[in-house]
Amino acid sequence: MMRIAILTLGLLAGLGAPVMAQPLMSEDFQDGNAEGWRGDAGRGDIRVTEYAGNFSLRLQRNAWVAAAVQIPAGQEIRISADFAADGLEGDDSCQLETSFDGQGWTGIGQIADGQDDGVTLTSVTGRLPASDTSRAMLVRLRAVGNAANDTCWVDNIRVTGQTPLAALTPALTAETLLAAAPLDGPYATTAFAAPDAALPPPAARLDGQLSLAAAQRADHFTLLLDEFDAASSAGRLDELPGFTLDLVSEGSALIPVQRGPQQGDHPEWEWIFQPGRIWDGGDGNGWMRAALPVALQERNANCIQNGLMSFLYRDSGEVSQAVVQIGAQTCAYLQFDLLARLPVSFEPGAVADAETVRQAWRSESAARLPRSPLADLALAHPQVDLADIGSPLEVTPENMTAFALVADGRLYAGDCPTRQGPDPYCDVTPLPSYSVAKSVVGGIGLMRLEQLYPGARQALIADYVPQCTAERWGDVTFEQALDMATGNYTSDVYDLDEASAPTWDFLTVETHAEKLERACAMHPRQAEPGTRWVYHTTDTYLLGTAMQAYLREQSGQADADFYDTLLVPIWQALRLSPLAMQTRRTRDAEAQAFTGWGLTLSADDMARMALFLHAGSVIDGVSWLDRDLLAAALQQKPDDRGLPAIDDSLRYRAGFWAYNAGADLGCEHDVWIPTMSGYGGISVTLIPNGHVYLYASDGREFSWRRAAAQSFAIQPFCEAAP
Repeated sequence: MMRIAILTLGLLAGLGAPVMAQPLMSEDFQDGNAEGWRGDAGRGDIRVTEYAGNFSLRLQRNAWVAAAVQIPAGQEIRISADFAADGLEGDDSCQLETSFDGQGWTGIGQIADGQDDGVTLTSVTGRLPASDTSRAMLVRLRAVGNAANDTCWVDNIRVTGQTPLAALTPALTAETLLAAAPLDGPYATTAFAAPDAALPPPAARLDGQLSLAAAQRADHFTLLLDEFDAASSAGRLDELPGFTLDLVSEGSALIPVQRGPQQGDHPEWEWIFQPGRIWDGGDGNGWMRAALPVALQERNANCIQNGLMSFLYRDSGEVSQAVVQIGAQTCAYLQFDLLARLPVSFEPGAVADAETVRQAWRSESAARLPRSPLADLALAHPQVDLADIGSPLEVTPENMTAFALVADGRLYAGDCPTRQGPDPYCDVTPLPSYSVAKSVVGGIGLMRLEQLYPGARQALIADYVPQCTAERWGDVTFEQALDMATGNYTSDVYDLDEASAPTWDFLTVETHAEKLERACAMHPRQAEPGTRWVYHTTDTYLLGTAMQAYLREQSGQADADFYDTLLVPIWQALRLSPLAMQTRRTRDAEAQAFTGWGLTLSADDMARMALFLHAGSVIDGVSWLDRDLLAAALQQKPDDRGLPAIDDSLRYRAGFWAYNAGADLGCEHDVWIPTMSGYGGISVTLIPNGHVYLYASDGREFSWRRAAAQSFAIQPFCEAAP
């Protein structure tokens, strides 16, 4: 029996009330022990185990553990845990449960037989209603098995209290914006939206420059998740960088001239400003109201914290203070709530190239896919079960940022949920790509290079990246690097190399020279190139470096940039948003594109990139990509599926994953479905019938088979698959 005293876990305090969301328990066992938990091993076993640097609690047979957590009054409670399992049969399961008396237990969630591959972490989550009184709650983790090999691993146990939506402050008053009243949020997201989208444009335009002269600490900041202890090592997570932003209004639209991550000197964050609205709503005295969707993107990384900003303005150029609220994110390891009042200033006047900005906004808006709420899909196709699109059985709702199915030429979209209600600017919410960029930048980039310069795919990495020795890289082609088949690896066990400390070091250094030094030498040669798949972001980074050198050689342009030359013209032809026109780069004179991660995109950008591939890369009769490499990536060549990736049901080819869904769909043969996939839980799936299913989430959940089955119900594709 495991005898550890039950401890009431201390609550993590924010910088002060009001509390938006409050972490009450956070346990990942990374300290190597289970302090604070007690339990009974029964006929089984309880211990902390380690795999690839990650620690988890292992429960075997009928073992259980429990810990106590104090639940404050007035807070809705969210409880979640990640389970992996092995050996489950029949009624065996891994259970997450709660109790307020230690006698009666409420099941929150479980995994069972069929979810026990011994590797995959599956999140289970549930909610409890708010109580009028503070009270202690027990959280229990339990293996329900009858054999010694019935095994449950549990990790990432979270208990979070949150202000119920009904209790949120519904309006952001003029008095608050004018600093005559205290911040009394959290505010419902509707406080940052015009009350009626059909309102006429305001009496005064808003053209000029909005500025925050210096970095500003948040009034309220509450960490919800901090897996890498950034709060201790960083120290400025709760600080908003200064900014200078040119704004142009077009009717009721408010358009930031600077779009995408705004590189600056702040050690933690870069601003992203997206188009918002202006309207008459300043509560009299000549004030009008402005609102912008905003985000903070982590410096040198892809993690995004999404929020909203609002301020008042007059036709004289006078502005109030701005209020910023962060209440959502696409970030698997760092999450927080933030509320701040910023002393912004505004300089009214003509903005350079303002009419060009307006025309670009009109073109961008017109090019977007028609957008409909997800409910409309069931009206168009009554056979569809909407519960399987964005299904909570595949992606935990609290982890979802945005999701949509593209069918009938429309984007049928779910809401963009935040902790304070649906994001009113969901159509422009910025989303990180993470490794979706391996498909988009690495894959499409090489397809474009091969079309322009046939034979590029067979060029050798060492010939174009001299820092990489011929011993390891002299026989590795561009295409093999794209396929993650260089033959250079330390371990071929999935994710061991990618999750290693050397890879983390590569990701965190900021200059091209530092990244090359690490990427070239990180792994020894262990197999012939093209024979073994091992996932490495470093390989894709080297590919981008090599493609740039190859492009410069072939074009005769010594300063050619492969992202700007190969990809941006495609995005311009598709009229994608300005987010897509830039990528994360090294912070030095080389400004090398990351290639394997680092794009920021809207859901519409992701959807139309996928439709471009579905269309064979043809825009207005012009083909942009090498057809053979594209066909391989889209699983249209039965003799060229790519190497097995993790297991034989998954393949990886030309920067794209593929899953064999034939058996799931009841087809008589294999049906390989290609997908672009990004860290944390991002998928852009190219369904063979021409549909696209996409979602951005951050709970490390990668599952879209239910949505693919509903797409199949609309338009079967057994016979469409080669």
